[in-house]
Amino acid sequence: MYPLLNYKSIRKQTQELKLCPVLMGSAYKNKGVQLALDAVNEYLPDPGQKENQAFQLQDDKTEKVINLVNDQKLPFVGFAFKLEENRFGQLTYVRVYQGRLKKGDYIYNMGLKKRQKVSRMVKMHSNEMEDINEAGVGEIFAIFGLDCATGDTLCEGC
Repeated sequence: MYPLLNYKSIRKQTQELKLCPVLMGSAYKNKGVQLALDAVNEYLPDPGQKENQAFQLQDDKTEKVINLVNDQKLPFVGFAFKLEENRFGQLTYVRVYQGRLKKGDYIYNMGLKKRQKVSRMVKMHSNEMEDINEAGVGEIFAIFGLDCATGDTLCEGC
């Protein structure tokens, strides 16, 4: 990128929350988009470098902190972080924190206390959709027709 910048120092301070890089650009004609994507790769931690935690509700209504592990073999845990209404219906963007999710699986929505079937999964590429059959740890994808709200935790079982 730019030879005068010390990327290791910027990365270290960004991950310690001491520095917040600011980028200038525009999405118009994709000016600045590649710079932003390069910065995400260069400065932010990958999912394997970050420890993620969740709260597990116990029978006595207390919460227990559990660590989510980047392992495909463990039960699925995901986070619905964005909802979008388009011509095909509601699209829910999900990030997988643990496990693997396949088309046709049932997931439990912790916010709504509701079990739902995953009927269609897609990866988004700009304004194009690519149908997928499964998604694993660290992946971001979208699910059609899922009844949920932004911020809901989705998990396997129940």
